[in-house]
Amino acid sequence: MSLFARALASPWRGRRSPSPVEIVCLVGGVCLVLWYGWLVDDCYVYFRYVDNFVIYHLGLVNNRGEFVEGFSSPLWAVLLIVLRALHLNYWIITLLVGVLSYVGFWALAVLVNRRLAPAAMRPSSALSIPLIYLAFNYGVASYFTSGVESPLVILAAAGYAALAVLPASAPLQILVGLSPMIRHELAVPYVIVLVWLWRRSRRAPVAALASCALTLGPYLLFRIWYYADFFPNTFYLKDVVLAGQGLNYLYDTFMPYFTVPFLAAFALLYRRLRASHSPQDLGREARVVMWGAAAPVILYVVKIGGDPRHLRYLLFPFCLLAFSTAGLAEHAAAGLLDSHRKALAAGCLVLAACVALCFPRQLQQHPIFRSAFGYSHRAFLGVHDAAWHRLNPSVTPPLFGVGASLSYRAARDRYETDNGKTIAYGSWCTEIYLHPKRPNIHSLGLTEPFLARTVMRSDRPAHKVGLAPMAKDIAAIRQTYGFQTGAFKSALKRSPVDWIRSNLSSIELIEDKVFNKHHFLHNFRLALRTMFIKIVPGEPAAPAAGAEPPAPPNAAKGKP
Repeated sequence: MSLFARALASPWRGRRSPSPVEIVCLVGGVCLVLWYGWLVDDCYVYFRYVDNFVIYHLGLVNNRGEFVEGFSSPLWAVLLIVLRALHLNYWIITLLVGVLSYVGFWALAVLVNRRLAPAAMRPSSALSIPLIYLAFNYGVASYFTSGVESPLVILAAAGYAALAVLPASAPLQILVGLSPMIRHELAVPYVIVLVWLWRRSRRAPVAALASCALTLGPYLLFRIWYYADFFPNTFYLKDVVLAGQGLNYLYDTFMPYFTVPFLAAFALLYRRLRASHSPQDLGREARVVMWGAAAPVILYVVKIGGDPRHLRYLLFPFCLLAFSTAGLAEHAAAGLLDSHRKALAAGCLVLAACVALCFPRQLQQHPIFRSAFGYSHRAFLGVHDAAWHRLNPSVTPPLFGVGASLSYRAARDRYETDNGKTIAYGSWCTEIYLHPKRPNIHSLGLTEPFLARTVMRSDRPAHKVGLAPMAKDIAAIRQTYGFQTGAFKSALKRSPVDWIRSNLSSIELIEDKVFNKHHFLHNFRLALRTMFIKIVPGEPAAPAAGAEPPAPPNAAKGKP
C-alpha cells in the first residue's frame, strides 16, 4: 500500500477516492506546471557543475581544479547527477521532476486537508481550499519547474504540513529530515519541528533524526574535505542585511494573490468556530506548528532582501501559511457538505478561476497567454518575474521543444570542440554553460570565492554590480597566472591593484581553501579560519535598484 493510501486509510477506511475538487486540482495543476514551465538563468550553474562531474570527469566544480561550491542545494545537485547519469536532457528532467513533485505535493495537500476537516466528513465532499489556492496560483505553479531546487522546496513545505497532522509518520519524518539538504535556511524549521516532535511524544523522533544525520552529516564532511568550507559560496554572497528590500519582497509576494485577506478571513473563521469546537477538533496544534516553521524562513528572507525573482525565496512559508487554513471551510460548512455538494463544488471552481486570474505586478498581460498577445515586463520594487526568462529563447527552450542544447550528447560534443584558452567573465550563466571548457569568473560572485566575500553595496539581492571591475581584474590574473595559489601575489609584483594589496592576507587564505589538497584536518582548520573573512575594497558607484537584468549576448535587453 502506498504512503498516500496508508495515510488516508483512517478515519475514512475504504473511502480514499479523490473528490471532484481534488481531481480538478490534480489535472489543472499538472497542466499549469507544464504550461508555465521555464528555466531560470541560475540553473545553468547546476548544469555546469553536474556535467563537469558526470560527463567531463572534472569533479563537482565550476572550473577545473578550483574547489568552490557555487550551488545552493546539495540535494538538487545530487538528484541532477543521478538523472543526468541516465543521459537525460535537462529540459526533460525539469519538466519530469516538476510534474512528479506536483503529484506528490497534491497527495500531501489532500492528506493535510482531510486530516484537519471534520472526522465524519465524506472524502467526496472535500473542498480543499488551500489546495485550490496553491494549485492554481501562478507563482507556485511556476516554481515546480525553473531548473533549480524550487520543486523540492514546495514538496518540503507540504511534507512539513503533513507531519504536523501525522507526527508519528516515519516517511513524513524522513521527508522533513531531508529539508536542510534542499536549502540551508530550512535547517531552522527542521530544528523547530524536531523539538516539537520530541516534546510531544517524550521520545526522540528517530526517522527525522536519522534521515538528516545520514544525508546532511556525510555531505558536511564531504564539503569540508572537498571544498574546505562549512557553507556554500552563495551563503557568503547573500550574507547581508537588506531588510527594507526584504519587506518589499514580502509585499510583492503577498499582494497579487490577496494572501493577507485570505489568511485574515480564515483566522476570523477559526475564531468563530472555536465557540462550537474544541482546539483538538480544529487542529490548533498542527496549525501552530505550520506557522512556527514558516516564521523563521520569512524573517531570514526579509533579512537578506529576498530574491531577484518573484516569490521564489518565500515558497516554503507561503505554502505553509496556506496549508494552515486546511479543513476550516469543511468545518464551517459541515451541515451543507452532503446536501449542497454540487453548489459547494461550483463555488470551489469559481475560487480556482479567481486564483488563476491573479498575476504579479511585473507583468502587464496574464502569463497564461504566454507570448500569444505580446509581452511586457518591468521590475516592481526591484523584483522581476519568471516570465523574463520563460520567454527568452536563449534560456528556456520552447514548451514543446526538446531543448537540443541541453541534451547529454550536445554537452559532450561542445566539450570536444570548445576552445578553453580564454578566461571569460560575466554574469550570464547560460553563456557560461555553453562553453564548458572555458574557465570563467562570475562577475556577480555566484561561483567566484573572492567576490562572494567582498563587502559591496547590493543593487538587488545577490546582485552587486560594483563587483564587475574586480571580476575583470581576477579574469586578467587567471589568464596570466592560472588557477593556483600565489597568483594574486605574483600579479602584485607586475601590476599593483589597490583592492588586492589591501586584502592580500585574506585573499591568500581563501586561495588555500579554494586550491586545497583534500586533507580533512587541514581543510577543517581552513574552514574555521576563513569563516568570517571579508574582502573590503573601495566601492564604485552602481546602478539603481530595479535595473533590468543583464541581457545575454546577441539578445535585446529586457526582451524575450
